[in-house]
Amino acid sequence: MLLKDTNQLDDLKDFLISWYGNYDSSYGVPVDEIPAYLPKALQELYAFAGRWKDGSDDHLGNSPEIFQQQDCLYSVERLKKDQDKITFLEENQANWTCQVEAGNDDSPVYCDEHLLWDDHPEGHISVNDSLYHFLKSFCLQEVVFGCKHLFFIEGTLENIQMLFDKPIETVWLNGFYVSPKEDGPSHAFYRCGDVLVMERFGDYWLGSSYDLDLASALNDDVLSSINLRRIKPD
Repeated sequence: MLLKDTNQLDDLKDFLISWYGNYDSSYGVPVDEIPAYLPKALQELYAFAGRWKDGSDDHLGNSPEIFQQQDCLYSVERLKKDQDKITFLEENQANWTCQVEAGNDDSPVYCDEHLLWDDHPEGHISVNDSLYHFLKSFCLQEVVFGCKHLFFIEGTLENIQMLFDKPIETVWLNGFYVSPKEDGPSHAFYRCGDVLVMERFGDYWLGSSYDLDLASALNDDVLSSINLRRIKPD
């Protein structure tokens, strides 16, 4: 399933249902509890998955837990509106946040991640012209980091393909996230059955919610071209 770079979330919703294997309307926030000033893309995401749990006890109540694995999508209750901007997402250690414009369905995404290294900070800057595009990169990233089995891989996509007996399918390419636009895309995602592969800032991650017997695939040819490190369970 290749997600389209268009102003809709239907394909992302289909992917999430396919990946997790079930869906219930209780996973979403009731429409009358979602602020009307949110851009349409965020309203749609909250209505669909704004209270989707991950089965742990590590989150605040009413949280979109499946989207709080690496970075953190705020619950509707935690959204912060300051004049014409809404803070809706933060980095896992609160080092940076993302904002959108209130009342603007075509709002770009603003982020202040660059304050970590920029000698001439400007506050939040525009990092993504499309909120829909941003949300697809973000949500897929959280799916990978939320997997019960997570590996960090040094190698190429061609080498990673050697781990599987089926072709890897493209899910999302040229994904922009929180880096300045001039830095280019940072995220790409691929799927092979119950395994999701993420390229993130040049590094590869492999995640699955099912136990993976990757050792059997590590023959001499693969071992010479790939370095596989288990992240979780540790």
